Amino acid sequence: MLDVKILTAYPNMFPGTLNHSLIGSALKEKKWTLEVINLHNFGYDNTKSIDDEPFGGGPGMIIRADVVEKALLSIEYPNNIKRKLIYLTPSGTPLKQANLLEFSRFNQLIILCGRFEGVDQRAINVLDFSEISIGDYILMGGETAAQVLVEGCIRLLPGVLGQPKSLLEESFSNDLLEYPHYTRPKVWRDTNNNNHEIPEVLISGHHEKIKEWRLKKSIERTKIIRPDLLIKDKKA
Repeated sequence: MLDVKILTAYPNMFPGTLNHSLIGSALKEKKWTLEVINLHNFGYDNTKSIDDEPFGGGPGMIIRADVVEKALLSIEYPNNIKRKLIYLTPSGTPLKQANLLEFSRFNQLIILCGRFEGVDQRAINVLDFSEISIGDYILMGGETAAQVLVEGCIRLLPGVLGQPKSLLEESFSNDLLEYPHYTRPKVWRDTNNNNHEIPEVLISGHHEKIKEWRLKKSIERTKIIRPDLLIKDKKA
C-alpha cells in the first residue's frame, strides 16, 4: 500500500480530484492512503506565518526552511519503509511516466507543494527533496501538480485499474504515443451528413494485423506530435 503525505499551505484543496473515479474508489478501499498536513500548523509566529521576504530582494515571499523541517519531522517514519520526498516546482526535473512507475513502488511519498515564490533552497537540499516539474508552465502553487502526480502513481498500483494490461500499451510506456481508438457506431454520420468509417482492419478479426496497424499508427503519431521521443530512443 502506498502512503501519500501532502505538505501544503492550502489543505482544503485535497483530496480534490483524488476523491473521484477509480482513484477515489481505491482510496476508500484503502489501496492507498492520504494525509494532508497543513504547513501553517508549524508557523513560526503567533499568526502561524510560514513565509518570509527573500534575501537579496525581489518580489514575493519564500516558504521558510524551518517550517518545512518541522512539518516533515511530524510525519512518522518507520525504519523498515522506503519513502520518497518530492518538491513540486517549475524548476524541477520534468515528470515522466518512468518516474511515476518508480514513485509508485515506494511505501511512502511525501509531496511538498510550493507557493508564493517558492521554498528556501536549504530545505530542499538538506532534507533531500527531489525537485519535480509537471510541465513548462507556471501555476499558482503545487497543489494541482500534486494531484496530477499522485493520480499518475495510484493508477499504477495493483488492483486499481480494471484492466491492468492496458498499461502496457499506453502513451510513453514504450517511448511512443498511443495509437488512435475507435468505437461504435461503425459508420458515424456527422451533422453535415458526412459519413466517417472506422479503419477496416479493426473489424477484420485478424489480431496480428491489428497489432501491426496499431504499432504503425503509434509511430506515425509520435513522429508528428512528439518526434523528440523517437530521437531519444535512437540516442539510447
